[in-house]
Amino acid sequence: MGVRPIPYYIVALVLLILFAFLVPIFPMAGGYSMGAKVGFNARFIMSLLRHAFLPILSMVTIEIGGWFLQMRNVASNIVEEDYVVYAEASGLPKAKIVFMYIMRNAIIPQITGFALNLGFIFGGALITEIVFAYPGMGYLLYSAILAGDYNLIMGINVFSIVGVSTAMLIVDLIYPLLDPRVRYQ
Repeated sequence: MGVRPIPYYIVALVLLILFAFLVPIFPMAGGYSMGAKVGFNARFIMSLLRHAFLPILSMVTIEIGGWFLQMRNVASNIVEEDYVVYAEASGLPKAKIVFMYIMRNAIIPQITGFALNLGFIFGGALITEIVFAYPGMGYLLYSAILAGDYNLIMGINVFSIVGVSTAMLIVDLIYPLLDPRVRYQ
């Protein structure tokens, strides 16, 4: 709860100062190491992951607080449902009730919210990308807006829409695995 109100760019600055300046574990800027040969090999992929770790961590750290609060609110409503009360009255172990009855039903809205948050990843990460000098979609969109490149702006928006729609399709396809009430006909 204490992390949720902090803006993600402040978290990005703190992570950058801690893990790239004071304790230089991660690089300060860029999308991959200078002089790295771009390709599908282990060295380049590890460089990409190393450069992307802090920007991803700064965005996930803030969002995880909201996910926990939403999960707690949904779970507190599910605990009062009749099937949970019946499971407790029938003597099922507490761990089985929590994981099979409460968590399984509370995770469904969380997965939908996660798929919808992909829109934030495409466009809302602009400040984080600027802080880390990371070449991402947000920075590309910002550059396109400044240059007045309307074709690139529309292309990025279409890419974002297709990404969120694809994520929602995948969520809809895996719903029957998570929710026993949903079945394909």
